[in-house]
Amino acid sequence: MAEKKPNSAQQVNRLFEQGSDTISFYSDMVQVMNTGHEVVLQFYETIPGLPGPGGKIQAVRTRLRSTIMVSHAHARIIGDTLLKQSKSDAKPTEAKK
Repeated sequence: MAEKKPNSAQQVNRLFEQGSDTISFYSDMVQVMNTGHEVVLQFYETIPGLPGPGGKIQAVRTRLRSTIMVSHAHARIIGDTLLKQSKSDAKPTEAKK
């Protein structure tokens, strides 16, 4: 009887780059929407307004910085990764080179 061989996935070397048109920014607010076909993530930054009486900020602007659309499968991977990395006992990890 012939022995079944396990499926072997093709190995691909991945090189990560950051192009000259890439932006990096801090986001303190995010919206997540499911369109039925993909998941949309919108990242915002909050910009405080001028202080009012007593030096307290009374209004802020929230500016959209980026909109990203991903497949449902990719959204699940991102969600799992975010949960894993956000645990308080998780150790900081460095990007793979």
